Formats: sequence, C-alpha cells, structure tokens
Amino acid sequence: MSLSNEFNAVAAICARDITRFFRDWKSNIFMSIFFPAVFLGMLGSAIGQNMGAGLGYDFMQFVLLGMVAGLAIMFSANTVTGLVEERETGFTQEIFVSPVSRYSIIIGKMVGSSIISMVAVAATILIGIAIGINISLDGVGLILLVIPVVFLLGSAFGVLVSGIFSSSPKTAGQAVMMFMFPQLFLSGALIPVASSTGVIDVLVHLMPATYVVDLMRGVFYWGSPTYNQVVLYSPWIDLTVTVIISLGLFVAGTYLFARSERNR
Repeated sequence: MSLSNEFNAVAAICARDITRFFRDWKSNIFMSIFFPAVFLGMLGSAIGQNMGAGLGYDFMQFVLLGMVAGLAIMFSANTVTGLVEERETGFTQEIFVSPVSRYSIIIGKMVGSSIISMVAVAATILIGIAIGINISLDGVGLILLVIPVVFLLGSAFGVLVSGIFSSSPKTAGQAVMMFMFPQLFLSGALIPVASSTGVIDVLVHLMPATYVVDLMRGVFYWGSPTYNQVVLYSPWIDLTVTVIISLGLFVAGTYLFARSERNR
C-alpha cells in the first residue's frame, strides 16, 4: 500500500459521496435549510425573546454559534451513517476487499460528509443574518476556522454509530437523532449552561458537544469583553478534549464496522 493509493482512495470515496448528495440535491438541500430554520429561526428566536434580556451579551449571536456547531455535528454524523446503507447494498464489502487501508475508506467517508455538511453550515449562517443576528465577515472566518474540528467530532461519531448499528440503517439514523437532541440542550448550543449545578452540571461536562461548542465560542469571542461570560474553558482545553474524543470514536467505530464486515 503506497501513500498515493491511500490518498486516491480517500479522494474517490469523498467524490462519490458528494456526487450522491447533488444527485438528490432538492431533498438534501431542503433538509439542510429546514433544520437551521426550525432550530435557529423559530426555537432560538423564541428562547431569545424570553430569556435573552439582561444577559449582558448578544444572546442570538451566542445561539447562532452553538447551532452552527450542533447542526454541523448532526449533519456530518448522519451522512457518515450512510455506511450502513451501503453495507446493505454490498458496496462496503466490495471496497473493503480492495488493497487500501480500511481507515482510508472511513476517512474518505468522513471528508465527504464534512464537505456536504458545509451546506447546512452556510444555511445556518445565512438564516442567522436574515433574522438580524449581528455577525461580521471576520466572525464568519472564525467560524470556518473551527468548523473542521466540529466535523471531525461529528463524522467520528457517525463512524461509531455505523459500527454499533451496522445491520440497520434505520436504527443508525435514529441513534444519531437520539444522541443529538440531548446534546443540543446540555452542551449549551441553545441555552447557557455555565450556571448548571448537580446532575445537570455533570451531564453538561459529559457531553462531547460541550467542548466543541465552547471551542467555537472561545475562538469567536477571544479578546472581547464578554469572553468570560460565554466561555467555559480555554480553547486549548476544548481542542484537546475534542480531538481525543474524536480519535477514540474513530478508532472504535472503524474496528466495530470492519469486524461486522468480516462476520457477515
């Protein structure tokens, strides 16, 4: 196995997923817009009108950053679980016998899902601007700086779900949604969690999304007067925790999925 062969495998798997996305572009783009419109445009606005007053910072800007991270995790994870559907059609069995590393095949899926999920990220930012959230071009640049780390966590989680629920595409999709809904609330993506206590505080710190949402805000608000009000940890701590969790999910998920292919 040469490095160029591994790179070509990653590029081919990635290109295939992007092509499949745009082959059914109407429904895929609709879903990429639907979730940001509901979570940010409706739910975020409703919470902001009732809870945002008196916080001392722009609550809707706070929510926008959380929703970009939360939805990026959800979309990238959900796209990677397409592995389970491809297992049903026999595609993964064909590529797993090819002379390339299984990790390269999985990385190709992760890169493809990340590129596809940029549509949802762009839709979330545009909907935020459309409803009047204040965000500059520099702010968008900071979001794009962090977004690869967010995709790393989301797609690695998708790999783990694919490994655990490798025999049922429907269950894999449901598992992503069941995982993400508590994450959206307990990670601080939608509501502040800095004052949490007791069991809720423990759950907040157990949520992997907490660290990547906090990383997004830590980079965005770095040097601003409101930094200490909206950020839980140093960005370096958030980055380290997120990368460690992502690598663990990636390795465990790849092992489980490859084992399920061998045991067919």
